[in-house]
Amino acid sequence: MTDQQPADTSTEIDTTDKSKSKYGKTKVFLYIAMGLSAWGDRMWNFAVGIYFISLNRDNLQSVALNGVAINLAVILFGGAIGDWIDRNQRLPALRKALYFQNLSVSVMAVLVVIALYNQSWLPSYWMLIIQGILIGIGMIAQLSSVACKVSISKDWVIALYGSDRQNLANTNATLRRIDLISGVLAPILTGAVMAFTSRWLSAVLIAGWNVVSLCFELLLYTRVYRYAHDVLSNKISAAKSNEKLTEKREGSIKKFFSSLHGLGTYASLSVFLPGLSLALLYLTVLSFDSVTRAYVIEQGLSEVFLGLLNGLGSIIGIIGTLVYPIFVKRLGLVRTGVIGFWSEFSMLILCLLSLFVHGTSFIPFEKFTAVSCHSYDTYSNSTNAISISMHIPCSNSKLSVLLLVIGITLNRFGLWIADLTVSQLQQERVPEKIRGRIGGTQHSLNQLFDLIRYTLIICLPHMPQFGYHICLSVLSVFTASLIYTIWSCSTASQLVPPAADIEMSEKNADLAGHYETELGEKLNYIDNEEDKV
Repeated sequence: MTDQQPADTSTEIDTTDKSKSKYGKTKVFLYIAMGLSAWGDRMWNFAVGIYFISLNRDNLQSVALNGVAINLAVILFGGAIGDWIDRNQRLPALRKALYFQNLSVSVMAVLVVIALYNQSWLPSYWMLIIQGILIGIGMIAQLSSVACKVSISKDWVIALYGSDRQNLANTNATLRRIDLISGVLAPILTGAVMAFTSRWLSAVLIAGWNVVSLCFELLLYTRVYRYAHDVLSNKISAAKSNEKLTEKREGSIKKFFSSLHGLGTYASLSVFLPGLSLALLYLTVLSFDSVTRAYVIEQGLSEVFLGLLNGLGSIIGIIGTLVYPIFVKRLGLVRTGVIGFWSEFSMLILCLLSLFVHGTSFIPFEKFTAVSCHSYDTYSNSTNAISISMHIPCSNSKLSVLLLVIGITLNRFGLWIADLTVSQLQQERVPEKIRGRIGGTQHSLNQLFDLIRYTLIICLPHMPQFGYHICLSVLSVFTASLIYTIWSCSTASQLVPPAADIEMSEKNADLAGHYETELGEKLNYIDNEEDKV
């Protein structure tokens, strides 16, 4: 008996080591696939606003309309996409999403090439038609992107690495770091192509990349699924066990507006307030998105310089992802989020100050910060000539726009710490059977605030009115920081014990009774079903 016990322990250790080695291989494939996808996304996200402003100069409305359409699509169908992910097997669902996402971006890039190459002689109504088609296909691409992100970050990653909080934190941080590294290099490359060659050539580059990337992503995710088939394939039984419940739900109008049902489910969870704080961060123009890029370029910054600043912001964000696991280990997950939110807000004060310095175009303050220039216009008639002197604001200073982009660049550190914190809170505290629904609802909530932002831009589209959006953005981030801080001091933040050695499935099982009461439905966990068998 005493001789057999060490042998059994050694066998268990060997099995564990092999399992860890096998899942270690999946990380390599997963990281490469996410890197390819992130590179394509970053190139397109950097370029799309510039393409729209090229097709419709001196007006931000086409950029804003594109944002409104995309946000409406996610708001209406984000929850439905999450339910669809919950009901379908992991690999087939991800493959379909990848096909639609990459091919949609490729088609849009080809349309941009046609429009820019023939812009000089195409009638204006054709340009409007092309922009409408771009917006329509962009909605499909965005919904497919949401499906990919929810599948990987809210399902695959948790199933593979969710048994250890520190391992999950490191994986999340690495995936975010890959995305940010792509954010460093892709905008620089795209901006350089635009500046030194032409914008339509950059669209050709983006179209080609998405076609090639699609092939490699499909191969890599298939490898991940095969290496971890014993874990990832368990969802099949979960989908079947939930099939009857799904059919009952789909008989009502909620089939088309599942986001409403998902929001009710989400509001009953302990992570709702952190999710709301994260969503409030989308009610801001203080990021290198399409509208802000178009505004900054119109203020005199070149595409290359903007691409470099975008890259520098990503580097600062990478630093945030490097310190994030350290903060989680030493301070805990909840306190790490407090640091992230307030760090972001403190850097945005520079953006607010940009409205009060020389060179600002903000209407209420430009007369106090710009030098008064005299312009004399002479009007004459048959009897006399009248000279009229007009005082107009005049300044060549770029101090205002530089302060703006510096604040945007520096706030990336706190932003990604806050983002990673909320994402991991949801990974740990959301039951497995509703991960897709909650993930899709979070995207819908994010896009709702993004929609409000774009709507305000449509109402106030002119360059001198951009300062109003800056003020609202700073207020929104402050509100998000305050809400998260209040939540962190409440009992809801301590609902799940922050013990790194407790498996996520066990945590979810502990909360099953609470969630089943709140949600009004039975949550049959895969682990529980297997134990019964």
